[in-house]
Amino acid sequence: MPMPDKNKAHQKTSSVLLLSISLVLLAAALLLSCCLGAEPIPLSELFQKQGSEANRFARIILLQLRLPRSLLVLLTGILLGGSGAVFQLFFRNPLAEPGIMGISAGATLGAVAAGVLGLGQGLGAGLASGLGAASGLAAAAKFLLSLISPINLFAFLGALGAGALVTFLAFSRAGRNSSIMLLICGTALGTLYSALSSMMLLTSNREFHSLYTWILGSFNGRGWSELLFVLIPAAVSIVIMFAISNSLDLLAGGETSAASLGVEVNQLRILVLVSGALAVSAAVCAGGTIGFVGLIAPHIARKFVGPMAKRLLPFSMIFGAILLLLSDTVARIIIVPSELPTGIITSILGVPFFLSLCLTRKNNL
Repeated sequence: MPMPDKNKAHQKTSSVLLLSISLVLLAAALLLSCCLGAEPIPLSELFQKQGSEANRFARIILLQLRLPRSLLVLLTGILLGGSGAVFQLFFRNPLAEPGIMGISAGATLGAVAAGVLGLGQGLGAGLASGLGAASGLAAAAKFLLSLISPINLFAFLGALGAGALVTFLAFSRAGRNSSIMLLICGTALGTLYSALSSMMLLTSNREFHSLYTWILGSFNGRGWSELLFVLIPAAVSIVIMFAISNSLDLLAGGETSAASLGVEVNQLRILVLVSGALAVSAAVCAGGTIGFVGLIAPHIARKFVGPMAKRLLPFSMIFGAILLLLSDTVARIIIVPSELPTGIITSILGVPFFLSLCLTRKNNL
């Protein structure tokens, strides 16, 4: 009889130890991200006398440039790792990931359309004229639009539409348990969205170099304003992810079995798409299109904590943040004084990882 209690105690101790190690690694990655770059910041300079020139210069770089960017990268990694875990759990597919499913490209298309075509300004003008220029509703609509960036709004709509479309196409003909169709449709649609985004940028009369770099996935120039802006959609997305974790565990036996246990599968599907769309749109607005983090992080977490959502989800978020922080740091120092887009580093890591998963028979794809 005492054996189960002993096993539970051992599992709890292992979980606490693993969580402690993961958090230490996360803190170390955050510290490296803050200290390394085109102008390295030695820790000794931060602790020098308050009024010294070296201390003042180091604090300006840290507080105005490095720290907000590093925190934004950390939050983006959390969102991508968490959304990847949720998609893999819901679709019961080890290769499901926002980028591979075309959701990231859909969010990018929405954001590019808002920036290049001026959709946000058109939306605001349309609401104002429809509600009446002098009405209180028009003033309220303008106030709400001032709080919601058109880029973020249309990135969310693009992610939500892309997720709904790939789900409909993958399961409408091939059945609810189709994994291969999900990947095929997602890859095809993602390519289409990327082509449309590139076409908009190339045919625009505006300067598109910064947008093109942003599409490749770059946190260059991001700061406190971008971090504060994505906090609300990020927080809502994370709350939804944890709220549906129990239902995702019940879904492991199939939709029929989950429904018999009281899971509203259609409602769960909507919550998965909304949480994923919020996470991806916030990530896209934060740093552009960052691929493969949502694929790699859940697989690393699964190796240590298993497939249960309650443990897989938080560790996927932690490992996603660590991976993206290290990738962004490498992107900043590999060709100093210039920097590579972070998305290039994650793609270099992700492509061989993806191919190894495809070639592994254990995945039974």
